[in-house]
Amino acid sequence: MAAIAEQAQPALPSGGGRVSLRRRARWVDRAATGVLWGFAGLVVVILAAVLLYTLQAGLSIIDWRFLTTADVDGVAIGPEVFNTFYIIGLALLICVPIAGGAAIYLAEYAKQGAFITVVRFATETLAGIPSLIIGLFGFLIFVTNFGQGHRFGFSRLAGALTLVILNLPLLLRVSEDAIRSVPNELREASYAVGANKLQTVFKVLVPTSLPALTTGIILTAGKMLGETAALVFTAGGSSSINGWFSLDPLTSGDTLTVHLFNLKSEGLQANANQLAAGTAAVLIALLLIFNLGLRYLAGRLTRRLSGRR
Repeated sequence: MAAIAEQAQPALPSGGGRVSLRRRARWVDRAATGVLWGFAGLVVVILAAVLLYTLQAGLSIIDWRFLTTADVDGVAIGPEVFNTFYIIGLALLICVPIAGGAAIYLAEYAKQGAFITVVRFATETLAGIPSLIIGLFGFLIFVTNFGQGHRFGFSRLAGALTLVILNLPLLLRVSEDAIRSVPNELREASYAVGANKLQTVFKVLVPTSLPALTTGIILTAGKMLGETAALVFTAGGSSSINGWFSLDPLTSGDTLTVHLFNLKSEGLQANANQLAAGTAAVLIALLLIFNLGLRYLAGRLTRRLSGRR
């Protein structure tokens, strides 16, 4: 029996064998780390190449006249810049309260059942619909009255409402995950000091999840800023040079992405490629400024709510 037991025990590696295994593990770890760093560096190089190519091709045409309504060989992008921020601001003004309220309900109040299953299924399905289909839906519902007659027409309001439908699933999902990520200890501590459900939500959960909520808003705004297909059929394909600086939501107006699409697809301008490169450079710069500005404001708001200076 003792001999059988000795034969059943696995042979332990000697001291040299253990050292060899440790060396192999370190080598594998270093190799895997190098591969991951290589992939990350490749992504950075591709992004930098795209940015540098676009900026190099477009900076030569960018000046004060190009950014205002003054004529630059027949084209200036001042109206498009204003329409871009107007439509995004209007869409966020509608989308953020709806997505935030729905996220709070799903995370804190809703009980699992048939209704919640239908809501989640509808959200996931809506998130997978191509933006072109959403644009055609917006044309039928917001621009026309189901294809007959006139509702809002080609307008900033129609474009903003279409962007709300397109981006609501993303913001809802991110907001719900942000609220669910708040530790339960904070909820229990709030209830322990006598706070009710509503007070806990708006005094504890929302301020705690504010950084993640802000990230979701930034992602949504960036997606809106780069949207084209949904706006071609709803916001219109051109802007009026006279009277473009108007807060009327029923005024039609193309954004920077729609303007860029028209320049590359129609090619009616003699220097369409150069104008398109300048528009793309401005769009990238505005996206960077927009993201950095929102992150700065979110950081200040978070420090203020948490009591830090």
